[in-house]
Amino acid sequence: MKRKSFLLGIALMLVFSLFLAACNSDDTSGESEDKPKEETNDEEKATAGEPVEGGEMTLAMFSAPKGVFNPILYEDLYDNYVLDFVFDPLWEVDDELNITIPKLAEKWEFSEDGKVLTINLRNDVKWHDGTAFTADDVIFTWETIAHKDYTASRYYTVEPIEGANEMKEGNADSLSGVEKVDDHTIKVTFTNPAANHLSNLWSTPMPKHLYKDTPVKDMQNSESTKSTIIGNSAYKISEIKPNEYVVLEKNEDYYLGKPYINKIIWKVLEQDVTIAALEKGDVDMTAQISPKEFEDLEAMDHITVKEDQDFGYQYMGFNLEKEKLQNKELRQAMVYAINREGIVDGLLKGHGTVLNQHIVSASWAYNEDLKDAYPYEPDTAKQILEDAGYKDTNGDGFVEDPDGNEVTFKLSYPSGNPVREQSAPAIQADLKEVGLNVELDQPAEVAAYYEAVEQGEYELFLAGWTLGVDPDPSGIWLSDDQWNFPRWKNEESDQLIKDSVYAEDAISDQNARKEYLKKWTELASEEAPYAFLYSQNMIEAWNNRIQGVEFNFEGAVLHRDHHKWWIPEDQQ
Repeated sequence: MKRKSFLLGIALMLVFSLFLAACNSDDTSGESEDKPKEETNDEEKATAGEPVEGGEMTLAMFSAPKGVFNPILYEDLYDNYVLDFVFDPLWEVDDELNITIPKLAEKWEFSEDGKVLTINLRNDVKWHDGTAFTADDVIFTWETIAHKDYTASRYYTVEPIEGANEMKEGNADSLSGVEKVDDHTIKVTFTNPAANHLSNLWSTPMPKHLYKDTPVKDMQNSESTKSTIIGNSAYKISEIKPNEYVVLEKNEDYYLGKPYINKIIWKVLEQDVTIAALEKGDVDMTAQISPKEFEDLEAMDHITVKEDQDFGYQYMGFNLEKEKLQNKELRQAMVYAINREGIVDGLLKGHGTVLNQHIVSASWAYNEDLKDAYPYEPDTAKQILEDAGYKDTNGDGFVEDPDGNEVTFKLSYPSGNPVREQSAPAIQADLKEVGLNVELDQPAEVAAYYEAVEQGEYELFLAGWTLGVDPDPSGIWLSDDQWNFPRWKNEESDQLIKDSVYAEDAISDQNARKEYLKKWTELASEEAPYAFLYSQNMIEAWNNRIQGVEFNFEGAVLHRDHHKWWIPEDQQ
């Protein structure tokens, strides 16, 4: 469920509703000295004894799920919180960010030319209603995504398969590039080899036997999506009370072994209420903890708090269709002028990292050479502006453009993210310090704001991305991409992005792929269509009575091994 196809596919929803900071992920990565260290409560309890069955736990989410409990139809983070316990993917990403962990698939292999993927499924998996899981479920899922009536944001996860375009255009009823060899073997033929086919291919199936007679356009509102949800993972949904809670009960027949905890309750609580509930023991675990709450939670002896750099970032975008922002030197000066470290230290209380590129420092593709690009140097910014012809000719404290015309900029941002809202006036003040006249727009409601961003209505705008683990920048950075909000059109950039995925050496050698991405990040840094701001840390906390909890780049709440959590008998 935690794939690029998810993260990019619903990036806008996440960006809008949370941080956003999509859809996936899955490839490889190395460590960087920039990567923040995990924080642990000094009183963190060590695992005592062997795991035992029994007990129940409560997790908190800060907003109610939309109630679209289907792995290919949901577009909401809170739906995903529930779905992650209910539906399993074909494979998972390990802690080194490689796809190596079998789930529904026990093994997979590419042909020598990289065009054909053979997937061997487990033969002992059952849906929660006892129906056997087979290749038909996987193929049905892919063909639903490719169907002409499918409108959610995951089509690109099957688009590389031969025959996908024909299905999308309504000229075919099936994917010609997918062959069912037998009930547990599938061959997938792609139109071209690529470095990240495995990362991008949608991997979380839905049950064909429940949806096969439902038209694709009606699936989202069907009983199988809204109320009678049948998955195949460690937990199954036993009760849904809209806007209040979802109850999960353990799947006694889970193919990876019966979970230890009997019942998991996802409860909808306000954020401030959740912190108090954690302290009292009424809530056992939560994600999305804000930096201001970190110290209070860390001081609680019965709570473990951990953090790590999120796979995403915040940025200030330049609308390059606006003539006044087409001067590269002007944009570079703005980046030098913004005290990004001040935002991290002040607004995030140190729980974040200044970022200078689209790729976060945990990734194997991170460009170390850009680590210190664009330090906070107001004097450098002033010099760049002066050299580019931006000078204060009338003595009002603000520079005029090279033609002597007064120039003002408007900075727009959405409501709902306190750190982003507070960063807007800080950025305005920093730019004023170097002679740039920036007006603050009124904060806009999230949905309307991003619609305006997509339509190119703003000049300077604050936004962010959540990324997949695979570092492919397409979807956001190609000249014709839907989410290329700055409208940066650059042929060299396009070619480097495509080469990083499709060039023969990039497909066969990750170091070659990294070199293409290194050149691309340096070009993007030089051209500055964004002012990269910061990557906020992911912070999560849980009660020490919950044992067996692992925390990695996914956090704890969405970690692949939540079926291994357990509660000591005397604390159940």
